[in-house]
Amino acid sequence: MRHVLIIHYHFLPVHNVAVKRLANYASRLPQFGWQPVVLTREWRGLDEADASWGLTWAPELERAAEYPIYRARETHGSPTRAQAFALEPTVPAPRAWLGRQTGKAVRKAERMRRMLLGGYPDEFRGWVRPAVAEGVRVAARHRLDAILSYCPPETNHLVASRLARRLGVPWVPFFADLYGFLDPPLPAHSVEGMLRRAWHRRCLAPAAACAAVSPAMVEYLATAYGKRVELVLTGFDPAALSAASLPAPPRDRLVVSHLGSVYPGDQRPELLFDGLDALLRQHPEVESRLEVRLVGSKCEAQLRAMLDGRPAARLCILRPKVDAATAMALLGESHGVLALTCTAHRDRYGTLSYPTKIFEAFGAGKPVLAVPSDGDYVDALLARTGAGAGARDAGEIAGRLWEWFDAWSRTGQVPYHGRPAEIADLTLDRQVERLAGLLESVRA
Repeated sequence: MRHVLIIHYHFLPVHNVAVKRLANYASRLPQFGWQPVVLTREWRGLDEADASWGLTWAPELERAAEYPIYRARETHGSPTRAQAFALEPTVPAPRAWLGRQTGKAVRKAERMRRMLLGGYPDEFRGWVRPAVAEGVRVAARHRLDAILSYCPPETNHLVASRLARRLGVPWVPFFADLYGFLDPPLPAHSVEGMLRRAWHRRCLAPAAACAAVSPAMVEYLATAYGKRVELVLTGFDPAALSAASLPAPPRDRLVVSHLGSVYPGDQRPELLFDGLDALLRQHPEVESRLEVRLVGSKCEAQLRAMLDGRPAARLCILRPKVDAATAMALLGESHGVLALTCTAHRDRYGTLSYPTKIFEAFGAGKPVLAVPSDGDYVDALLARTGAGAGARDAGEIAGRLWEWFDAWSRTGQVPYHGRPAEIADLTLDRQVERLAGLLESVRA
């Protein structure tokens, strides 16, 4: 059995969606010949975690892990993002613009100071030195064949880069997002932009190859850093999403659901609401028999404000975050699934080209409506699998939903044309197999 050191600042018992995804990869790697060894931070309680990462506390997940977890204690660091914003002075309304500009300048000066002093990239850099020291001790205990770091945060890649240089072990940085590498978007010829790109090139120099979760990320990383990049999708667990184990949808109303975070200004939920308004104008009879659920959006107050005074408000039900079992039950109760695609910076970077909830819809065998239609990656994935379609504007959204409603009112179900062979290629096991193959190739 070969050994891979997986590096992530956030890991069990603290967890969010990204941590659980990484834990799923780790638990499946032994099926493909790789024993994970995890290097993370020492956690004593959730109060030590940056609240802006949406982490929760689950010791039972840590106890269930069937691989060793080593911990390094963070020694120092600058304030977390939430603390940094809280520390900015409040100013009267007439001076609000000046206050915002001052805050931006202060944060930019801090970023440039870190880059010039070698402490870049983020607020977790106080973990780097003890993590590298602990990584060397782990290497003395386990013969490491590869190193895998999962980003964000970027600190994980910095720790891995230093360990790869020191230990001579092949390293694969895995990008679940390009946020830290790209945000805020910087002019190509700005001083900060040049410094950041130079730092990234130095950091990634020892990498044997990279992995990323969308084709746009693959293209960006290969072009920007000249690395071989493998596409490893989010995937879904067929056992967790077996249609046979999920409750049946209700017969008295058509239920359409979106499960998971919503990012207004990026995913544009207002476009969905425009479509629902148009549907009600064209077919008012759907009002008593159509239910649109937005579950676990993390922005219920903002969505309620968007819905205020709209006809769509009569169709929409907003539910706060729920546990995994309840989320799966809600998915089972749905006739169709919404996927709100990301639009911010997509043309430049495609950082979030694949809404992760699409994959859960594949596993549950539900037709998918992607809003808005992105014209490339999401549309291609839906066309390849036959699992759904996209809608570009309010008129198309209303049209698609009416097609679903009309079919359901006549037959009791929404037509689904998913292709099992294509969908099977998107399972979590298949994605971990790809990741294991990439590790094997750099080891050789």
